Amino acid sequence: MTHLASLAVAIAATAFLASGCTGSESDDPPRSSSESRTAGATTVETEEDVDIGGRELYLRCWGERVPDEPTILLLAGSGPTTSSWEPLAVDLASDRHHLCAYDRLGVGRSAAVLKAPRATKDQVDDLIALLDAAALQEPVVVVAHSLGSLPAVGLVDRAPERVAGVVLVDPWSPRVSAAGRAALPPEKPDESPELAAERDFLNDYLYDPAQNPEHLLLADNEEEEKTMLDEPGPIFGDLPVVLLQAPELPYLPGLTHRYHEANVASIAEGNEELVAESRRGTLIKVEDTGHNIHDDQPQVVMDAILDVIAR
Repeated sequence: MTHLASLAVAIAATAFLASGCTGSESDDPPRSSSESRTAGATTVETEEDVDIGGRELYLRCWGERVPDEPTILLLAGSGPTTSSWEPLAVDLASDRHHLCAYDRLGVGRSAAVLKAPRATKDQVDDLIALLDAAALQEPVVVVAHSLGSLPAVGLVDRAPERVAGVVLVDPWSPRVSAAGRAALPPEKPDESPELAAERDFLNDYLYDPAQNPEHLLLADNEEEEKTMLDEPGPIFGDLPVVLLQAPELPYLPGLTHRYHEANVASIAEGNEELVAESRRGTLIKVEDTGHNIHDDQPQVVMDAILDVIAR
């Protein structure tokens, strides 16, 4: 994971690129369930617009359903669409696994967000409606990247019987921003651009739903997850959980060492907290990768998924 403000810039850029094909603004024709095969490959791919009660979510699946094996449900971070999972999904589907990914409201080919701000509860409502409407093979193995960990944890909290296991790919830790905010030095007129960007992220971006494509009030989303994690007992219970952690943040010139160290420590502590919420949790530190481990080290992510399925 990059420093927090850098991550926000990446999210915002992705959201801008995606905004032209979101909801009713898209020039693409409506899609219905279809099946196709990529030239030279044997992977079956399907896509459909799933009605979840007056709103449609774009669902894309790879491979065919496997008897006695759960569907692998892929949840992207904030901004990226189902295509962010395609290379990994094609590889796993070619080995006879069934995977699905969907665009959350406000992203990609799914409907635009009408109600704002939205909470994790709203994302979980949508996800459960999708599971029902698409009749996905349950319980599912949830694979969540970055901010996708918020609805993933929310689904387990709301309906643990619908989840067979969880893979968290460099997840968003809900206590990191509070630790960073506490470590910020007093504001100065001549502070570095890097420090100013971190301050804006922590005190503006997280509190402004207009700055992310799903119109989430991220500060409240963090509070929702903290409440879940603070409930008595491990939220994941006996579910197998693998958390893949990217390398420690490099020091970014322009930041104070105290702020940098607070970020590094809070990310590590947040990941350890998530893993400890499962009696069968495993934390794996991945080398030679950035925040998008599924792009940089896809085999590591695939191995983690297969490990969870096999448990």
